[in-house]
Amino acid sequence: MLLPLLNSKGEHRMLDVKEIVYLQTNGAGRMTIYSYDDEYKMISTVKDLSDLLEESGFVRTDRGTLIHPKRVETFDGILNIVKLRTRNGEIIAPVSSKAQKQIMNYLKSLREVQLEEE
Repeated sequence: MLLPLLNSKGEHRMLDVKEIVYLQTNGAGRMTIYSYDDEYKMISTVKDLSDLLEESGFVRTDRGTLIHPKRVETFDGILNIVKLRTRNGEIIAPVSSKAQKQIMNYLKSLREVQLEEE
């Protein structure tokens, strides 16, 4: 699935959802979409994007954040955060108690797949 966005230079670009690391609002309704190597702007609500991207595996971790679980490097259930990697470094995103179970189940399923491959 491709999304029409503006990149950090203000250029229009079609971004494949597979390139997205996470999405977050600034609290005023402005959505920023982060890929591994750039930031993109889109005027949309988290709810609209959440509904659209759910079929591509994205998880809404709190009111203003969507993440791609395949991009999670670590999950801290005590601090309720996930760490994601971009070219600019590590990103820390909040995880609500509601989303914790989804993230933990996803990471558990990854470990099971890794164990089966060994």
